[in-house]
Amino acid sequence: MWKVMIADDEVYMLEALEKLINWNNLDCRLVYKAKNGEELIDKIKEEVPDIIITDVKMPLVSGMEVAKYIYEHLLPTKVIILTAYADFEYAKLAIEYDVCGYIVKTSAIEELPAMLRKAIAKLTLPSMLQEEEFPEDILSKLQKYIEDNYMEKLTLSQIAEEVHANGSYLSHLYKSKTGQNLFDAINKMKLKKAKEYLVQGKRISEIATLVGFEDVSYFSRVFKKYESCSPRDYERKIN
Repeated sequence: MWKVMIADDEVYMLEALEKLINWNNLDCRLVYKAKNGEELIDKIKEEVPDIIITDVKMPLVSGMEVAKYIYEHLLPTKVIILTAYADFEYAKLAIEYDVCGYIVKTSAIEELPAMLRKAIAKLTLPSMLQEEEFPEDILSKLQKYIEDNYMEKLTLSQIAEEVHANGSYLSHLYKSKTGQNLFDAINKMKLKKAKEYLVQGKRISEIATLVGFEDVSYFSRVFKKYESCSPRDYERKIN
């Protein structure tokens, strides 16, 4: 069954979605409910769902910020946005972050099943392809592209376009072939080069830019996550 997570700061909406949608008939399983986007992202870090249904406006982290997180971390999760009213700005952001669709809350119970089927159809397409039917050179093209461009701010749709393949399938293929997700592989390449620059004595702020991080503090957090120490601590250790 497809794993679904939902997020809404209105408790009644969470309860309505849980109780009024026939999840079993849609071959879906509701695995988590969050009261805000921050809770949802924390859960995604533990377990990547197939589909996310999220309110667009929530405290701490908004639904669009969740969609941005999914998009920037190259996750194959499909995102459905709930909103209190139609808004052109939301529509533009939905396109930018590859959102599956958005639904006005007043018609959510009626329209959500069809939107879920649309998300499932997008998820099913990659799994219908057999690996032996997938050109073997796609994986090598993918590997070469990220090796040549890891220092850029890459997105899944951008990578997919470059290697002429379905984005969701690329994520699944890379994970099945290498044992790690694509986003982790890209970050590890960035940090391998970052450590080389630290050995060379370059400034941390300069290194962050060179390996594709716009924000130095975010670079430091990512470095610590993978290396178990900050760039500054690593610098002290090698010196």
